[in-house]
Amino acid sequence: MLPIKDQKYNKIVYQVEKTEEGMTLKSLLKKQWEISSRLMSRMKKDKRITINNKWAPYHQILRKNDLLVLNMEEESCDFTPINIPLNIIYEDFDVLVINKPPGMLTHPTATTREGTLANAVMNYMNNCGECYKIRFVNRLDMDTSGAMILAKNSFAHQQLAAQLQSKMVKKYLAFVLGRVDKSYQKIEAPIYRPEMIPENEPPRRVVDSRGKMAVSHLEKVEVYSKASLIRIKIDTGRTHQIRVHTHHIGHPVIGDEFYEPDQPNRIKRQALHAERVIFEHPRTKEEIECNAELPDDLIELKRLLEKEI
Repeated sequence: MLPIKDQKYNKIVYQVEKTEEGMTLKSLLKKQWEISSRLMSRMKKDKRITINNKWAPYHQILRKNDLLVLNMEEESCDFTPINIPLNIIYEDFDVLVINKPPGMLTHPTATTREGTLANAVMNYMNNCGECYKIRFVNRLDMDTSGAMILAKNSFAHQQLAAQLQSKMVKKYLAFVLGRVDKSYQKIEAPIYRPEMIPENEPPRRVVDSRGKMAVSHLEKVEVYSKASLIRIKIDTGRTHQIRVHTHHIGHPVIGDEFYEPDQPNRIKRQALHAERVIFEHPRTKEEIECNAELPDDLIELKRLLEKEI
């Protein structure tokens, strides 16, 4: 999809190319743009697609240079806007990528209504004069820092969500206990949520054949006296995948008291950071690479560990 001028977060503008002449509108949207049937049905119902400024039915035949406009559905969001600074890595009409700080929830919960990333985005959105549903594509635990992707419209969310389990590259940095020997290792181990969980305890995941397969690639970055810095690329996105896999091979994440409570108190959270995401832009199809800098607490941890070499 090659966009032209006047692109907006709630409007896709496209000029039909010669190679697409003779196609039906439905074929272009469904086969080439891979728009879901559900989204197409909503746009048809609300007559949100025009060709050359006229409403277009899906059976309409396309001609070269036809001006196609998809008007995204009007959306609203009811999170309380709170003036919390955002560390924005990348932004355009479809995507907002944020370097989430540690200790911040993504969305409000029953017990925490404010101070979340969604509250901060709501405030930023209002200041920019935009209004869209807050859709985070990837997930990060409250105490994991790093790159989070937000889709500004339903089309972008559908495209990016489809990439999450295949095309999208997700790399993390983790400080782990022990000296990692191998420069690279691939972990293929199923992750399972036990059915019997002690009362008032959050669900703990374990490596178990009854679970869903998870694949992680570990690369050694630095080795310290009694710890290591590793880079992890995950092919799947199971809950607590990195924390479970590193614990499974005998190198639990530093500060992760949930999976390894008996460890030195070097940092007040798990030392895990979503360092990099690489994805195909939903509208332009260009490769977008976003890198999230380490937060201060991990920079300080790295400094302390380097002294122990």
